Amino acid sequence: MISIRTKLSLWLTGLVIVSTAIGIVFFETMLRQAFHDSIIARLQEDLEQVLVATELNDSDLSIDQTQLSGFYKPVFSGRYYQLNLADSEIRSRSLWDQKLDIKMLAKGESRVWQTKGPQNHDIQLLSLGLSSNSLNIDATLTVAQDLSIGRKIFSQIYGTKLGVNLAMLIAMIAGIFLVLRQSFKPVHQIQQVLSKLREGEITSLEVKNIPPELQPLASTYNELLEYTSKQIERSRNNIGNLSHGLKTPLAVMQQQVEALGLKDPEAAIALQNQLDLVHKMIERKLASARITGDMLPAAQMQLPKDLEDLCHTLSKVHFSKQITCNINISKDITRLPLHREDGMELIGNLLDNAHKWAKSVVEVNANIINDSIVLVIQDDGTGVASDELKLLTNRGKRLDEATIGHGLGLSIVKDIAEQYEIALSFSQSNLGGLKISLEF
Repeated sequence: MISIRTKLSLWLTGLVIVSTAIGIVFFETMLRQAFHDSIIARLQEDLEQVLVATELNDSDLSIDQTQLSGFYKPVFSGRYYQLNLADSEIRSRSLWDQKLDIKMLAKGESRVWQTKGPQNHDIQLLSLGLSSNSLNIDATLTVAQDLSIGRKIFSQIYGTKLGVNLAMLIAMIAGIFLVLRQSFKPVHQIQQVLSKLREGEITSLEVKNIPPELQPLASTYNELLEYTSKQIERSRNNIGNLSHGLKTPLAVMQQQVEALGLKDPEAAIALQNQLDLVHKMIERKLASARITGDMLPAAQMQLPKDLEDLCHTLSKVHFSKQITCNINISKDITRLPLHREDGMELIGNLLDNAHKWAKSVVEVNANIINDSIVLVIQDDGTGVASDELKLLTNRGKRLDEATIGHGLGLSIVKDIAEQYEIALSFSQSNLGGLKISLEF
């Protein structure tokens, strides 16, 4: 699913681009219309000026050049006029030897159009039909202006405006990404805070350091953490109270079974087996309650520090032996995904077992294999027979009773491993002793 930041970036960028494009097109249209209107307005002024300079001499029409602007004198100056009569025409000197192709118009009729003029330039023309009934003369007066200079100026203005708009567009897009990046920084900070919360470095979110928009979410999350923690604590206490409450009735039943053994040994044995199952179930539930009792927040086991502390402690416990504990942890692994107290008990039991049976060396290795953390503990002791290794992982069987010498705390180890869904396996070590693998 697309992120909110990316979605906002795309929408805002698209909105800015569309708005800029509409603005550019609108400005270009307005500029062209203004340019056209200014040309037409000038041609109307020129037409009136030429009309004023038009004179009648001996039944002939002529144009007094002294009354006209000097723009009509230079050759191909860009300002032209032409008076078309029935069989002749009067042209401005600026047309030189060129003649405009003019369509005769009726009196009062006007025409505005564009065509190719001198030097093959585009010109704008304005024609007006003239007539005199008394003189029996029909004429069409046309004024024209070269569009090349105006279009060049128009292109310069429009090009400058286009460049400025594109520069502003790039600046706005960059500003959008910068503003969104700064605006979403608190979200990334919350992600980091949640990671610290998960790893047990903090116990709740600091609402004061969170933007006002996210403070209700943080407060609700803190309330949820507190509520969940209380619910788990209540469940643990209830399980613990129930388990401890059953011990007294079970003790009485145990006495009755012992008394029954004198009268009916077979019935006593059957009841004793059931009592043993109940005892094991109670112990299992107590261990489960202890494991899940303080998981929010979860202070995870730190590597290699906690392993080094365990090895240092066990070297003092087994002071009669000179055991070397070699720890080799991948740099990518800094924590184990389980509660620190459970991890210390889980790995502590395994390391204690390894120290107990090792001759001189205990090795601990941890690496990432197929996106899983694999922790391996092995010793150079006597090991376990191959046909007895399978018994160590039998579900429902106490591992400390599975084989002699490698059973200390293994039932607790298996309970914790099952609780955290850790794959636990036993094999022969290359050092000669037992190899235990834990896959997180």
